[in-house]
Amino acid sequence: MTLIRRLLALLVPVVFSPLLASATCMSGEGDCVEVGKWDLSLGIGAGVRTNPVEDAADIPLVLIPQVNYNGERFFIQNLDFGVMLWENEHQQLNLLATPGYDQVFFHRWSPSNFFLDSNALISSGNKGGDSEELPTINPGDKEFVGPNFNDLRQRQLRNRRMAGLAGFEYSINLGEFDIQAQYLSDFTDIHDGDEARISLAKHWASGRHHVITSVGAIWQSDEVMNYYYGVTSAEADERGVYEADAAISTIARLDWNYQLTERWDLRLLASYRRLPNEISDSPLINDNKVITVFVGGVYHF
Repeated sequence: MTLIRRLLALLVPVVFSPLLASATCMSGEGDCVEVGKWDLSLGIGAGVRTNPVEDAADIPLVLIPQVNYNGERFFIQNLDFGVMLWENEHQQLNLLATPGYDQVFFHRWSPSNFFLDSNALISSGNKGGDSEELPTINPGDKEFVGPNFNDLRQRQLRNRRMAGLAGFEYSINLGEFDIQAQYLSDFTDIHDGDEARISLAKHWASGRHHVITSVGAIWQSDEVMNYYYGVTSAEADERGVYEADAAISTIARLDWNYQLTERWDLRLLASYRRLPNEISDSPLINDNKVITVFVGGVYHF
């Protein structure tokens, strides 16, 4: 067991006790929730998240709920649950629990396909029949879907479940910019992998306009990569089995809000995630990017 998992095993039961209240806003944040109050809103509009999985439909975005709560120590931000461990005027250290992201491509009704800002596994191996060894596809070997390759609906794919991640989050406000870093581990024994995330964001506010631009990167260990994008011999077609190594995805995002009334905002959200070769080379994947766009109104309850 890694050091971070040992710490989580000790801290998570204590930290997420219902007796705790949540973290205060950091200095300079324009979208904070008043301490001790809930902020509930619902986005209604039109949008899409492209799906890089072969033969899978893009994911429509029509209703986008948003839930925020900040107490003295405990906070909820959509699907993120956290506790502030330490803070000063410009910095904050939190303990964070959040769902993984990658299952959204394999499950249309994953919660992460509704909250944009956050089955048992089938055992691997051959299930009888010919035991001839299949070739192994290595990252960098480009494969394109052809008429001789079985589509996903004809193959026995194992269920790729949503993992729960927990770890530490550090944020610092540098005046015009905010930097956020997270290191998270799977505490649900789904894939036993780790993720590290870092982002740089800038806020602009003028009158009723509020714009947030951000860039970031996500490192995922080989356990995460193989769980979602690896192909076992039971799942493979003529292209063979596939093993993915740890890799880094990069992300850019724009979020624009315009206040119409006390309860209504206009919102435009667009993000671009560049997938590394370790993902795009998988026989399950047909693209090297994920684009998310949503345009609509937001009603604050």
